[in-house]
Amino acid sequence: MDAHHHKSLLIIDDHPVYRDALSEKLTREFLSLGIKVATASSASEGLERLAQSNQHWVILLDVMMPGLSGLAAIKVFKELPNVAHVVAISGLDEHAWEGKTSAAGASLFLSKNGTAEVITQKLQPLLTEGPDYVAPPNQEVPKEYRLTQRQLEVLDLVAQGHPNKVIADYLGISEQTVKIHINQIFKELRVFNRTQAMIKAQKYQLLHG
Repeated sequence: MDAHHHKSLLIIDDHPVYRDALSEKLTREFLSLGIKVATASSASEGLERLAQSNQHWVILLDVMMPGLSGLAAIKVFKELPNVAHVVAISGLDEHAWEGKTSAAGASLFLSKNGTAEVITQKLQPLLTEGPDYVAPPNQEVPKEYRLTQRQLEVLDLVAQGHPNKVIADYLGISEQTVKIHINQIFKELRVFNRTQAMIKAQKYQLLHG
């Protein structure tokens, strides 16, 4: 590949153990390609580093940090003239955040649950290809969630903002049964709260109410 296209990688993450471990791994992986890997513990520190550099960068940005972070930080970094790509990384639910970060300007969303090998594989084209390179879309096939008719009814009522007692009265079942249904819904959708459940239910068009 043409070394002229090679960019430097800046990992911005406020968790020192994860940041340093990932930096060490990616430094080894990209050494043979002549790609420099740097780190920053906050968005403001990352902005300072970029202001003092005339290199072109790919930013690997943790979207949940104190101070400037999230979608706002993606937009700030994306507008900088020496930033070729912003890649969002987080331990948050991938389905809930991938679309949001893409809309804010991120080229990719990477999960912290992924292996360093997967992260390396996804980052390499952004670091070595020309400026017009576009990352391919996530090829994941939407999962068919297996919810019972009663669980779908509960999900619709949850989406309408009703508490468990109202849902129980509406469906003629006990609050304990409602809790069991909701726990099963969370387990099937692989979420941890009602907000995450609503986001995923909307994404996969599970709501009918």
